[in-house]
Amino acid sequence: MKVKNCFTTALLASQAMIDDYLFKCANRVKPEYFSRDGKMGFKETMLFMLNMIKKSLQHELNNFFETVLKKGNSISKQAYSEARKKIEPKAFIELNDRINKVVYEEFNGYELWNGYRLSAIDGTVLDLPNTELLREQFGYAGNHKGTVARAKASCLFDIVNKIVIKSKIDRYGTPEQDMAKSLILQLIKDGAKRELILFDRGYPSVAFMSFLIKNGIDFVMRAQSNYLTTVINPGKADQIIKIKHSQEVYPVRVLRFFLSSGIEEILLTSLLDKKFKIEDLKNLYFKRWGIETKYDELKNRLQIENFTGTTKIAIEQDFYASIYLSNMIELARKQSDEVIDNSNNDKCLKYEYKTNLNILIGSLKDKFILMLLEKSNRKRNKMFKEIMDQVSRCRVPIRPGRQNERKKIVLTRGKYKMNRKSCL
Repeated sequence: MKVKNCFTTALLASQAMIDDYLFKCANRVKPEYFSRDGKMGFKETMLFMLNMIKKSLQHELNNFFETVLKKGNSISKQAYSEARKKIEPKAFIELNDRINKVVYEEFNGYELWNGYRLSAIDGTVLDLPNTELLREQFGYAGNHKGTVARAKASCLFDIVNKIVIKSKIDRYGTPEQDMAKSLILQLIKDGAKRELILFDRGYPSVAFMSFLIKNGIDFVMRAQSNYLTTVINPGKADQIIKIKHSQEVYPVRVLRFFLSSGIEEILLTSLLDKKFKIEDLKNLYFKRWGIETKYDELKNRLQIENFTGTTKIAIEQDFYASIYLSNMIELARKQSDEVIDNSNNDKCLKYEYKTNLNILIGSLKDKFILMLLEKSNRKRNKMFKEIMDQVSRCRVPIRPGRQNERKKIVLTRGKYKMNRKSCL
């Protein structure tokens, strides 16, 4: 992706949307809401929710009014909770769609894999504040010791350019295939490109593969060895089979190979062209790990499960706001990585270096909102340059070949308690 000024362009596009009266009208719960300007109007409430709120709510409000809005008197967390109820969560979805338009249409410099936009879809479980209301609205997991409020989330993630194209949060028991179909239908509605999507072994079914082929979406998905009778003992390691759904017949390519561990792997794909060799598609599927890395970033760096409310609308607002912020941070990271690469071009270094994500996120706290509020291009660019200079000095080496053992999920109550937020 051509990263020069992409962050700034996305920032200006976001600023224009948040300032737009029609955007406010379309995303307030009732027409009479935010009809008068107060301490916490539509714009201020939106900006506050985009300010990476991870400490105690009152502390964050006080800091926001003092540091960002430059106002002496803050509001109570109860007043803020009332204000946020008036904003539709889809406001943040629209913001994310807008910056994706910047990336994929206005800059048109994103990277492809053999002419395809390469993405992955996968689901993840989110721990919610463990209230009775959220257990009813989103569902829960439980054992003999108790129950834990949980939700299911799914993302369509561009693996090459590291952008979340579409996302969805739903009930804990929602099937991942249903969530994937919803994301793909949104993608088609907005104008799908030449798409190639990777799926894990929880997705293969005749109905789902037929849905993808019918809608012109290419795929590579992992399958269990006992999934199809024709797959268990195929005559070849690379062959094309026929699947039938709703009186329609579709061709699907089946690949078999063994991993270094001796485990047999089976891939199903709509890529019938033999120019894509088994080794090519094997290496391609391993790129799916990028979405796992993105979920790790969302959960452990952006603390997406550190919700700031205990209502359904608050959970959805926080989730979609975090997705939007994740993409803006990625655009900033690409520009920072470019600064680091340029500074190391004439140096003989043992490792390549990249941006320290923790430092970048910390540097954007408050300053991202200040840049959204700033009307002067010169001052905004100066603020961003200062962030880039600071972050590029705190780089980290890229050490190839490192692997971490995947840990089994243990049922626990939410990591982030509503009554125990950090005050630091």
